Amino acid sequence: MSKIHCIDFEYDHDYDLIGIHSTLPDYRMAYFLNQYLEIQLSRFKENLDFKSGNCSFPLYTFEDETAFTTWSLIANKHVFTENVIQGGSNLFPEETKITYLIPEKKKVDYFIKISGLKDDMELNSALLGINKISNIIASYAIDPMNLKSRDNLIF
Repeated sequence: MSKIHCIDFEYDHDYDLIGIHSTLPDYRMAYFLNQYLEIQLSRFKENLDFKSGNCSFPLYTFEDETAFTTWSLIANKHVFTENVIQGGSNLFPEETKITYLIPEKKKVDYFIKISGLKDDMELNSALLGINKISNIIASYAIDPMNLKSRDNLIF
């Protein structure tokens, strides 16, 4: 009789994560981050899609080859309308719904994922630059290991 051994696989979450609260649209957020952090975020050709949740999130990336870091800006919210199917006539046949990339952080509007930072001083410097942007309400570091849905940030 043979035994089947299952191997548990854990993704490597070796990156820094910043949560941002702001009402800016994603393209304006990328523009201001480029100015204040002196990076070059550009729109990734495709959204980050999740077929299971039928949602997609705009993604901006920048690979700094001189500093060996990768920056990613991603929205936490996907707003969409859904047809409501009910018997009889309905005054509002569509319903607006929101899906979150990281559901346990519903108040966060954007995440910045940074791979390759050398130390906490670089992270603090990035946070200082982000907080100088006038349309940002708050930004702060988040430990990805404390997030239940941290695997959604693997892209």
